[in-house]
Amino acid sequence: MKKIRHWLSLSALLVSVPLLTLGQDSLTAATPFRAGHTVFAGVQIPLNYTLGYRYQFSRRLSVQVQGGLIAAPFERYTLKLLEGFGLDPNLSRVIDRSFRQGSSASLGISVHANSPWYGTLFGQYVHFSAGPITPADGLGIYFNRDFSGFSPLNSPAFVFNLQSNFWVAGLRVGRSFQFTNSRFGLNTELSLGKIVTTKNTFASNRPLIDDLGVTQRLYTNLDNEIDTKLRQYGYLPTLNVLLTYRLR
Repeated sequence: MKKIRHWLSLSALLVSVPLLTLGQDSLTAATPFRAGHTVFAGVQIPLNYTLGYRYQFSRRLSVQVQGGLIAAPFERYTLKLLEGFGLDPNLSRVIDRSFRQGSSASLGISVHANSPWYGTLFGQYVHFSAGPITPADGLGIYFNRDFSGFSPLNSPAFVFNLQSNFWVAGLRVGRSFQFTNSRFGLNTELSLGKIVTTKNTFASNRPLIDDLGVTQRLYTNLDNEIDTKLRQYGYLPTLNVLLTYRLR
């Protein structure tokens, strides 16, 4: 119920943004509109560092595209956040211990009030890689148990790497602060995203073993297990702090 209330609250905020403009149109109608181009950089806590571009093509609407780098310490904070929503600690532990790198790309459309407030509907693609992962780790993910103490399954003779891709949909509500007599500004945003689907692929250090039917079944089961857990518990609230620069 708490998760549903979070979604309803953010949806209500996004829908209410245009209502903030009631009674203000007459004040701005006489001012010609000029399209705006803005670049920004900052952090989406606890997800990633980000860099992006926004094009405001009308008084009410703008589009934005941005990319992100998932690096220390964000990968650990993100996993702890997902654990708080119910993600299996064994899966979190395996990814945290073997995480190598991650990146993201996002596209959004924003509704602006004739005020500093705006709401954004966005879609985001996230990729990360992890490895080496031992058979003990893989069995731990599948059976929701810790097999790390069973030494035969922890041998470096057979390990595999994980490439995970997932897609997120969500809402943001933000406020912009323009510095006096400057093209620079600061945007702060509250965001809630939900993982809607994932794709996970595996490859080991033993290509011949990868071709075995039993190995392929293991990989398929792990893909399904990770996908189910991330979709079920994959809520990503973030606090975004962005330094902006208005090109014109």
